[in-house]
Amino acid sequence: MTVVLTVADKDTIIDFEATLDRYRRYGSDLANRFEDGIFSKVIRTSKGSCLIALYQSGDGIDMRLKSKDAAGDPDPSVIDAAMGAAKKILGLAAPLQAFYTFASEDPVLAAAAGAHHGLRPNLQVDPFEMLVSSITAQQINLGFAYTVRGRLVAGYGEPLEFDGEKQYAFPTPGKLAELNAGDLVPMQFSRQKERYILNLARVVRSGEIDLYGLNELDDASVREQLTGLVGIGRWTADWFLARYLGRGHVVAAGDLAVKRSIERHYFDGERVSEEQIRDFAARWGDFTNLAVQYLLADYGSGGT
Repeated sequence: MTVVLTVADKDTIIDFEATLDRYRRYGSDLANRFEDGIFSKVIRTSKGSCLIALYQSGDGIDMRLKSKDAAGDPDPSVIDAAMGAAKKILGLAAPLQAFYTFASEDPVLAAAAGAHHGLRPNLQVDPFEMLVSSITAQQINLGFAYTVRGRLVAGYGEPLEFDGEKQYAFPTPGKLAELNAGDLVPMQFSRQKERYILNLARVVRSGEIDLYGLNELDDASVREQLTGLVGIGRWTADWFLARYLGRGHVVAAGDLAVKRSIERHYFDGERVSEEQIRDFAARWGDFTNLAVQYLLADYGSGGT
């Protein structure tokens, strides 16, 4: 069955196309599809998988929620899960108006805010998907990362049909934990990245780490837990804090695009260290994550 819900009204500051552009900029993302003005994603709930589809409707943004059940209203828990996912995808928790007021005191941020008004930093819905996506993107260009990740989703994601069209849920830790060494190599994962992903899947499945529970920890504790895993360093942990947890005062200073955008805007293109980037970004306080996203947009990159 299908229900339609309003996610954002006309009073919400959001540029729908710009906010979701990162899901199509580098190629097709089978687990997060943005085509013909509609963003669609399969999410998992306590009552099973369902599809959410976000689109502009008049002056607001609506969501179609499709479940496999043919009759009856969806369970309230499913609606809550779908609305929570939609709000993360659209970055609706970001304090955009307060950021614009803050940015008005900085000519560089003010110009970026004006050029990209309504851009919201979308957040990943699932922490495992966030980490696998980041591992996939380590030290390669994002176009190739999207291609390789698409093969992973098509090969091991759960295929579901809605209205006669196939959609994919991102692979579960349980599914990937069952793979053997070499299974991901034909998809052009390096053996090193394959090892990182399979190890992550296994420690999540075993309960050695609770990715959802990281939301309760401070930034330093999140970094400590994540960087204790094979193949996850400061870069991946910082993007997890920024792109999944939505922490306001985080900068992925080790990211090349982040460094170059800040160097170009504030250091006349001079190369500076990661530590200098972190020290400089501290002036933005709780608006750091937003400042970085706007500078990346101005630089021409949406980050990982």
